[in-house]
Amino acid sequence: MPPSSWDPEPEVTWVPFFADSGWFSYFRAMHAMRSSVLSILLLPISGIAQMPTIDWDPVQDCNISGQGALRPRITTIPSGDAVVLWGSSGPAGNWVAIGGSAGFSSPIELSGPGVVPSVADWMGSSVASVGNTVWVVMKTEPEESSPIYARRSDDGGWTWGDTVRVDPPDGLVSRFPSIAVVDPDRPIVQYMQFDFGWSGARQAVTHMQGGAFMPPVPVSTPFTGGEVCDCCPNQVLARNDEVVALYRNAFNNERVMWGARSNDQAVTFPLGAMLDTTGWILNACPSSGPSGYMFGDSLRYVWMSGAANGTKVYVGTAAVSDLSIGDHRLVHPGQALNQSQNFPRIAGSGDTLGVVWEQFEAGARDIYFSWSVSGPGGLSVPERVNIDMAGSQRTPDLAYANGAFHIIWSEMGSDQVRYRRGVLSTATAVQEQDQLAALALADLGGGRYQLLNGPWTRVQVVDVHGRSVVDHRLSNDRMDLSALTTGLYLIRAEASDGRWARAKVYNH
Repeated sequence: MPPSSWDPEPEVTWVPFFADSGWFSYFRAMHAMRSSVLSILLLPISGIAQMPTIDWDPVQDCNISGQGALRPRITTIPSGDAVVLWGSSGPAGNWVAIGGSAGFSSPIELSGPGVVPSVADWMGSSVASVGNTVWVVMKTEPEESSPIYARRSDDGGWTWGDTVRVDPPDGLVSRFPSIAVVDPDRPIVQYMQFDFGWSGARQAVTHMQGGAFMPPVPVSTPFTGGEVCDCCPNQVLARNDEVVALYRNAFNNERVMWGARSNDQAVTFPLGAMLDTTGWILNACPSSGPSGYMFGDSLRYVWMSGAANGTKVYVGTAAVSDLSIGDHRLVHPGQALNQSQNFPRIAGSGDTLGVVWEQFEAGARDIYFSWSVSGPGGLSVPERVNIDMAGSQRTPDLAYANGAFHIIWSEMGSDQVRYRRGVLSTATAVQEQDQLAALALADLGGGRYQLLNGPWTRVQVVDVHGRSVVDHRLSNDRMDLSALTTGLYLIRAEASDGRWARAKVYNH
């Protein structure tokens, strides 16, 4: 029903709702007539006014001094433990350790005779997990003639199967693999391809099927019009059938981030787009790539750019469905030109997210972290994670699971990997729910609603059991709940600029 047909001054009855698991209280405005405006208010309860906090555990060593610390990577398993992967040099090797704030296991070697990984402080192997299944992917030496291999563990990283070749023996050169896992039997690997002689740099993605990796699918060549940045690592993201391949391009020396999207589990990639508006022109290779995660139709990602005021870390959003760009901003605006930020990583779930990076200033390198419970727009003032002030901390990574951020980094002074966990406080969890703005709805009758104060691009509907019952894009700010049974539902709407709002509605 068009707005002109609404009552100009409708009678509104305010009905108190029950508290939602003690997290917030709210009121619903119900209008006696069929066309009414529902103004849903989120009101504070005891404890919500307290600012959210993170409780930090002590720093732990993942290995002993001298056991290597090249480009560590981290994932988590259901037990709450972290699985940490890193490289070593002299001789080159790959290692994993399992543990957390109570300590780590002895390192387990994943490399060996004939499988010598290509590792450095800015590039190396990658790890991903689903449940207790952990996959590692590694490029081997010599780079111009050796393949990429993957290895699998089904017990949380304690024991490992044989190597499986990822790239085909097609005479091409491969480099910089990253991995994502949704199905334990179908890992997805993104890597860089070259013609023999290191020319024609491009990105490709392959997936496992029937125990073997399929022929790679190009993800940059159809879209970018030139070579990709030939020494910048990539990242592949996967969720259900959706896969996004992130990378830095280099066409005409514009070193900006691009992405390609698949909606059939990496079989095809029909869509590609630029995801970085900084326009950084550089006649050199920055050796730094992107990191991201998906939430609803929102892709959240970070990268380093030197387009203005030195090299700084940026965070951006884009729509997963069409890769249209949303909000872009500096993670920590207003910093001096001589403060260098690099190697950012992001992890999160929903609107709770964290960003970690290496920061270089006054001759020292430290690890900094910023976090939010309200999406990229709510990132906190950065704080230093490392306790050691030797100034040789490098190349961090992080994972997020069950209300905790797990952060690792290289301690180059002692040649070892260090770990620290930050746990969200209860007050933070309350804040995460209640920071979202109230969403106003117009009841059009018959289970149909108009979302006001948009435009809104996506809507998610959750029932009282916490199950997602609707999750789709919007074209006209309207949603149809007529197929749902009568009851109470949580409505969450996303705007193209990354804003979120929420409401409760009793659907008739």
